[in-house]
Amino acid sequence: MNRTVVTWEPGMRPLGRACVAIGVFDGVHRGHQELLDQTLQDARNHGARAIAVTFDRDPDQVVTPETAAPQLLRLEDKIDAILAHGMSVVLVVPFTAQMAATGAEEFLDEVLGQCCEVVSVHVGKDFRFGRGASGDLDTLYVWGIEHNIDVVGHSLLEVQGHPVSSTRIRGLIAVGDIASAMDLLGYAPRLTGVVVHGRGEGTALGFATANVEPDEFSALPASGVYAGIAQLQDGTRWAAAISVGVPPTFPQASDYLEAHIIDYAGDLYGQRVTLDFYRRLRDQEHFDSFEALKAQIGRDISATIDLVCENRNLEC
Repeated sequence: MNRTVVTWEPGMRPLGRACVAIGVFDGVHRGHQELLDQTLQDARNHGARAIAVTFDRDPDQVVTPETAAPQLLRLEDKIDAILAHGMSVVLVVPFTAQMAATGAEEFLDEVLGQCCEVVSVHVGKDFRFGRGASGDLDTLYVWGIEHNIDVVGHSLLEVQGHPVSSTRIRGLIAVGDIASAMDLLGYAPRLTGVVVHGRGEGTALGFATANVEPDEFSALPASGVYAGIAQLQDGTRWAAAISVGVPPTFPQASDYLEAHIIDYAGDLYGQRVTLDFYRRLRDQEHFDSFEALKAQIGRDISATIDLVCENRNLEC
């Protein structure tokens, strides 16, 4: 069965019989993965397609942009992660002001009911939808009864006594607890951005850095130095010592995210780079001399190589 990405539009050609998972799916974390896996199994049992319905952006970016949460994955990575869990189709719904004004029942009838012949719907028990988040699991149950569609509300996966949620993971990343965030995500936290010109101090120290301007709404880790991986535009992956925040030794700096891509010597200006964060190595520190700073950077690089190079298919 072909796997594909479809953008929803009014009057679109129906996608056939399907068991459908609905959600924002930011991060496609372990809880999302469990929901997708169960949707896939349900689809197999019914001889139907497994379709994930999601949005092209966090609805809050349209409804309350001034308080919209940072995102764990950009849309392209979210789609890839959903497809990797066996969904045959990802249906991406453009979330516009018009969509935000769509009532809950109208959303079910005009978006969900018209995109396919729905066999079942799978959502987390806390799922809300429709204008003003007026629709909930009970709304779905009523709609399902009216249309002879099974509706399954999934309890949230718990890890260490607390539900796995995108909000919880964002909080862990925000304080630099990368290990705990990885445990809930099932993979390393990541962000993507464009390499821009920076101060040049890294080159003067003998450790050239790529200064990355993150995509809007990216979830940045807390200030500090991290061991990670840089995936370049050509698809190659390199170990990277990553600095987040203004280094105290250069308080006038405006660069906030810098990656020393270990052993890489090419020109990356203007290219897009994805950074995966594997471990927080230390806080940002003030150094009294360039020699002390260079020595610490050398230790950061060694620690990064030890942490991420083995068995990660890198250019180490």
